[in-house]
Formats: sequence, structure tokens, C-alpha cells
Amino acid sequence: MEKVKEFRGIKEHLGVFREAVKDAERIGFAGVPGVCTPFAQLFAYAVRDKENIFIPNTDFRKARKLELTEYGVELGEISPGKVDVLVLLGGLSMPGIGSDMEDVKKLIEDALEEGGELMGLCYMDMFARAGWYELLDFDCVINADIEGYVLRG
Repeated sequence: MEKVKEFRGIKEHLGVFREAVKDAERIGFAGVPGVCTPFAQLFAYAVRDKENIFIPNTDFRKARKLELTEYGVELGEISPGKVDVLVLLGGLSMPGIGSDMEDVKKLIEDALEEGGELMGLCYMDMFARAGWYELLDFDCVINADIEGYVLRG
């Protein structure tokens, strides 16, 4: 994979995601519940004009709609169904809480429409560190690094 774009900040992060999925109609976000759910909600908000679902870990049967409400994007009713973009969130590759690679491959087979796109969305190069570039045929990966600091009065 080669780097094709750089970005800074959350607005540009959401923007490159929105651009990457501009032709999608139904997007599935697969990730570790609790850890990845808020990221799925945030990125689903950026593409709220599309149908979005959250898949807990790799359990496609438990996929739930990501619905826009007065409180933001929330988990709705169970709604499995093929997606034209499957977004694997970085938590799936994290040691100790992630998913088995065979389960990830089965999810891709079950959830992704023929001709659909496999996308990775992670922080701190989690997919590279886990060796997933060699194991999966990603169409696109959006990675961001987090830096920060703490101030005290």
C-alpha cells in the first residue's frame, strides 16, 4: 500500500473518509463494542446520508443500524445485510481484545457485496503493527496518529 494523502485534524479526517466512501450506499463498521462503537458513530455521522450499520466484533448476525437521532448517531434495530463498503476498525486487530483472523475473513465473505470495498480505519498504525496488510486485501486504509498533552493550572 502507498500513502496517497495526508491530513490533519478531525475535520480533515472525517473529510477523507467521506471522500473515500462517496459512492457507497450501505456501509458496515465492524469493531470491538465499547472501544470501536463511538468511532463508528462519529464516522457514520460524517456520512449520515448513507445507510450505516455497526457489526460487533465479527458477528454479522448482530449488526445494528446506526441511526441519526436528536442525540447524535445511536445503535438501532438489528439489521444484517450486505454492504458495499466494509470498514474494519482498528480495535479488531488489537492484542487481547481483537478478533481471530479467520473470523475476520468470514465476516468479509458474509458481509461484503461482490465488488465491494474493504476499508481499514485505525489509529497508530494498528493494522500495520498487527501484520494485517499481509493478511487482507484492503482497498483503502485511513490511519491517524494521536498526539496530545495535558495542562494543569
